[in-house]
Amino acid sequence: MNKTTLIGILIGMVGAIGGFLMDGAHLFLLWSTSSLVIVLGSTIGATILSFGMSEIKHIGKLFKKIFQEDNNDYFELIKQLEDYSMRARREGLLALENDIDSVEDPFIRKGLRSLVDGMEYEMIGEMMEQEISAMEERHSRGAKIFEAAAGYCPTMGIMGTVMHMLVIMTELSDPGSLGPKISAAFTATLYGVFFANMFFFPFAEKLKGKSKDEVLYKTIAMEGILSIQKGVNPTVLREVLMVFLPLHMRKQEEEYESGRAGVANEA
Repeated sequence: MNKTTLIGILIGMVGAIGGFLMDGAHLFLLWSTSSLVIVLGSTIGATILSFGMSEIKHIGKLFKKIFQEDNNDYFELIKQLEDYSMRARREGLLALENDIDSVEDPFIRKGLRSLVDGMEYEMIGEMMEQEISAMEERHSRGAKIFEAAAGYCPTMGIMGTVMHMLVIMTELSDPGSLGPKISAAFTATLYGVFFANMFFFPFAEKLKGKSKDEVLYKTIAMEGILSIQKGVNPTVLREVLMVFLPLHMRKQEEEYESGRAGVANEA
């Protein structure tokens, strides 16, 4: 479970509701079943209308990805590629065939298979780049579903408020009941803004961030496999792949390696 997602939602909810209660308001003022049905129902309907069923049916997987912990271990990947490079230089590319079945990532497994099968450098690079591009496009479409929902939601909230006001305008004969009814009417606008900015937009950004991380992971894998095919020295390969990582991550790895070296020298 991704802790930052849960922490973000929790802080956002506490901040919004807590501030409301600090103003002396009551929690029940925030609840309106009819407004919730209008806003979320209309938003979901408009979103489904905007996309094909082939994309909408994967919404469950998108939610799972949002709350799923990232498992892209860049340093482990670089170390693994460095080991493959050492073995390939020492024993030849065919020596990697024994490692293919133990590789969990289908993308890396396919790349190693291409190496062992003797596919040309340009063909391997083109094939892997196309796979990365196709994956990036799929991820982009997933994020756009939530972006579309975030765009529709506030408008649906205004629509809900107008609908409530239409009902209220037919009951002007009872002025004493207008206050609570008008208050309830504005919950629709509140829901529209709240769900768009507390959930839909952040979910879209979360998916975009995860997509960038996965693209980076696969790009490092691709460059490593292509370097192995070219027979690049393992040490050089490691340095080349480390360049792809953000500076703060490289510094963390350097500090870790320095610490290991210090312990080894003391021993």
